[in-house]
Amino acid sequence: MRDLPRTALERVLARASELQNTEPGEPGDTISEARLVEIAREVGLDVQHVRQAIAEERAQVTLPVTGSSGLLASIGPAVVSAQRTVPGTPEQLLRDLDAFLPRHEYMVAVRRTADRVVWEPRRDPLGNFFRSLGSGGRRFDLVRVDQLVVSATRVDDARSVLRFDAVVDGARRSVRTATLGAAGAALLVLGVAAVPLLFLTMIPQVVVVIMALLAAIAGGVTWLCWRTMARTFRTMVGRAQQRIESLLDEAQHGRLQASPTLLEKMLQGPSPF
Repeated sequence: MRDLPRTALERVLARASELQNTEPGEPGDTISEARLVEIAREVGLDVQHVRQAIAEERAQVTLPVTGSSGLLASIGPAVVSAQRTVPGTPEQLLRDLDAFLPRHEYMVAVRRTADRVVWEPRRDPLGNFFRSLGSGGRRFDLVRVDQLVVSATRVDDARSVLRFDAVVDGARRSVRTATLGAAGAALLVLGVAAVPLLFLTMIPQVVVVIMALLAAIAGGVTWLCWRTMARTFRTMVGRAQQRIESLLDEAQHGRLQASPTLLEKMLQGPSPF
């Protein structure tokens, strides 16, 4: 029997899976993790890599975000995500974030499962004040997210896949609402201006020219409003993406430590030494 090159392994496995799924009467919709690891070992794959791939797949989360077409899609994404394999168990990582996020991002946990925690920015006046003030010159880039979903999935006894999903659909919908509001206001002004023109201007050609000019101005104002707010939204999304990547960096190097915040430093007063 002629051997297959390793480069053909992925194609063969994908084709075999396709054939099994199309075979009538075959259950084959799921496969256990133990069986998958056994298959990988039989075909010569590194078991550690397979376990990491399984953990990365399990870390994926489907968020209830709808309406990603049309104007909303043109504004930007509804969710920004990042994940990485970092040292530590899921319990340890989530425990570190429990201490870190409330003190350094002014966030509060609203829902919790064994391997996932949903965080939201604090909405109280004190949290809003210190987010606007900043801490050590750093902006709070997660201030406008709807939710921050943190997932930690075990790879082995020493590593886990840590994933952040920042939902920004609320800010995106605000941009759409403001754009539609600007368009409605422009149309209202156009309609109000059209009434006296129809009655006071005797030359139809002049009415047409003036109406076309007003329509162009209204369209330009609406477009400028949309472009400005969409650019602001994308800047906010970019900063949120950078912040969750920074959190992954800190987790990877074991720096998710709850050091004193600006408020705590102010309450402590000057050091006597």
